[in-house]
Amino acid sequence: MTELARQRWRMLGEILLSKNLQTSCEHDDISIMRFKTFGLCVRSSLKSNDQDDGTWCKIEFPSFQDNQSNVISLDIRLCSTKIDYADLIGFNNTGNTCIWPSEEVLAFYCLKEKEIFENKSVCELGGGMTCLAGLALARSISLNELVATDGNEKSIANLNAILRSKTNEINWLCPIESRVLIWTRQLNDSTLKERFDFIISADCFFFEDLHHDLCHTIYYMLKDSGVAINFSPYRSKSLNTWNVNETKKKNKEKSIHWFDF
Repeated sequence: MTELARQRWRMLGEILLSKNLQTSCEHDDISIMRFKTFGLCVRSSLKSNDQDDGTWCKIEFPSFQDNQSNVISLDIRLCSTKIDYADLIGFNNTGNTCIWPSEEVLAFYCLKEKEIFENKSVCELGGGMTCLAGLALARSISLNELVATDGNEKSIANLNAILRSKTNEINWLCPIESRVLIWTRQLNDSTLKERFDFIISADCFFFEDLHHDLCHTIYYMLKDSGVAINFSPYRSKSLNTWNVNETKKKNKEKSIHWFDF
């Protein structure tokens, strides 16, 4: 066993023995994240309620126009850095650990190309605790609707807190629905079938055993003329595996684009 593996097992042991673990720099070097941001947005701390165990921050994306008043600003709540035993045995908890760089890149891209989303129905899949890309769109341009989803109930609870924030609530430019959605080949929900013009997602390919479920979910929810956009790091062979799975789909009218970085 390598030293890195030993450290990760030790961290797991701390969680199991203490019931929770406060994330700290002590464990930064054994995280799988090698860096935290591409610097595409500016993050600043906000004062949090003493009774709120989460952390609030302001995230600002640059204006793509000459008028700097068009800077997109969002008040975002981050989940508590305490990791509970229930988090370890529950559905994928990666979206509650941080805002991943791929989500930042997706949000930046969506804002830069926001005109293509105007008056369209948009869904974000696997958006984690913030669904940052979807919310940035809902703050910047009039959509027909935004449906922000993740498979983790804790993520959606945090997202709902963001949506209810007074500062955010008065600035949304479209109706927003949040919901728990688990990718599955058995998806059979008439309210979602061929509903969306765009499906956006970030870094959703890392669990290769879920590729077929994700692929079916996208095709089920996307309109025949719809477009799916995913940004993902080139991690191991997961992106190549996704490409093979996606090309096996017979319906070629729907357009799926993926970008690696």
